[in-house]
Amino acid sequence: MDNVGQGGGYYGQWAYLYCFGGPTSANGTIALNAELKNVIRYLSPNSAYFKTKPTVTKVAFGSPWDQVIDSGTPAVMPIVRIPMTGSCYLYDIDTDMNNAAVYREIIDLIVKELTSNGIAVVLDLHWNCPDTTKISGCTGAQAAMALKNYGNNPGSLAFWNALSSKYGSNPLVLYELYNEPWIQEFNPWYDGDSTWAGMKEMYGVIRKNAPQSLVIIGGKDQYALDPQSGLAFHVKYHQETGSYPTNIVWNIHPYVGAAQGLEHSLRSAMRIALALKQIGPVIFTEFGQYCCGSKGTPCRGGTCSDHLHGDWFVYNIVNMAEQYDLSWIGWAWRGTNVNNANRPCADGMTECNQPDMRDTGGVLTDGSHAGADWQTVWSTFVSASSIMVNDASPNNIAKSDPQVKGFLPRPCIVGQFNLGGICGYDLNTRITDLDYTVWITQSLYDSILPGLPPSGNCTGQGLSLIHISEPTRQAEI
Repeated sequence: MDNVGQGGGYYGQWAYLYCFGGPTSANGTIALNAELKNVIRYLSPNSAYFKTKPTVTKVAFGSPWDQVIDSGTPAVMPIVRIPMTGSCYLYDIDTDMNNAAVYREIIDLIVKELTSNGIAVVLDLHWNCPDTTKISGCTGAQAAMALKNYGNNPGSLAFWNALSSKYGSNPLVLYELYNEPWIQEFNPWYDGDSTWAGMKEMYGVIRKNAPQSLVIIGGKDQYALDPQSGLAFHVKYHQETGSYPTNIVWNIHPYVGAAQGLEHSLRSAMRIALALKQIGPVIFTEFGQYCCGSKGTPCRGGTCSDHLHGDWFVYNIVNMAEQYDLSWIGWAWRGTNVNNANRPCADGMTECNQPDMRDTGGVLTDGSHAGADWQTVWSTFVSASSIMVNDASPNNIAKSDPQVKGFLPRPCIVGQFNLGGICGYDLNTRITDLDYTVWITQSLYDSILPGLPPSGNCTGQGLSLIHISEPTRQAEI
């Protein structure tokens, strides 16, 4: 991303002016611009915009649904996710300036600026190589999985070794192993092979350099939208090593609005999250509603496919996260949103077809250009000292019922929402008594998941709960 090819400036000028930092001139020093201060303003701990110890009043579910709710309020940590391209960090050839050291220095300045202000950072292997890669044999953009090699060069394992060696002593740095896998096969996702770097391999590399750091893992299907991979990882790792993987946070990316199916719905996200919470904490490192919105102009460059469930999706995801103690990171703050041929928005304006959080002037969008109303989300759930979980229209349980602002799904699925045997194992199941092969052949649409209360009304929907009378074991974290 640079503007030299568009007839102006020097390599790196676009990044310095419109992103978060870069070279100040053709041969200048590397520096951050003012944009990161807009992010820090919203995330500074215990400021007017961010409370780390809010009082949260949760909705009191009746029995047996109350079993999945912790009445306590966990501390809150501000966090920023930095999507990165592996080959740009490692190799000169894939950078605009033919100098990967510039890319590394920009990342390092951002990490230091954020963590010095008490803000945690997720380093995310978003892409292996850019679409414009000059490395023969390296897949650009959204490859199915992290690549073991970038062409003839060491790939994702080398990337994670470099980063965890550099930041392993910083407890505010987290590692997201690969953005959105869609490889579908368990063995290469888990173990890796000659082509792909497996999650276990990448986890092992980081653990050598950063034994206690948090590691974020997304499943093998549907672009980080399956729970069965994580369940199989947890059980197989224990079977192989005799110990459980430590300090893993399981990742889900729920979206609605741009031809997204009902498997992306609020209820499905809840169901997947409750299954993964049986083995560890859960985070949404991305989520959004694209062109869906309750106010403002129609979305340019796209359409909303599900206004009934999508117009308040972001608000309702965060509301649900407060109830079920799920972590989240908003998507996305894209520098100053400078206009170009691929963006139908005006300079600086939020573009709901992405979707964006930032609006003109470096403030959170209020949804006036369609898309999510992030200002209301922030004032309700982030900057408030006292948070009240919403419970609007609780009787809207059919697929065709609208999910209005503040809708909260109960921990029992009504209808399948494109998911298969979704009731599965109840809360009394000891996950580690099962073999990992229970899950590796299942897809999102036929998975049998743990995490729902026993004796709930799922059995009334023709789906059987499978019961093993042992307590659930949580992951160590």
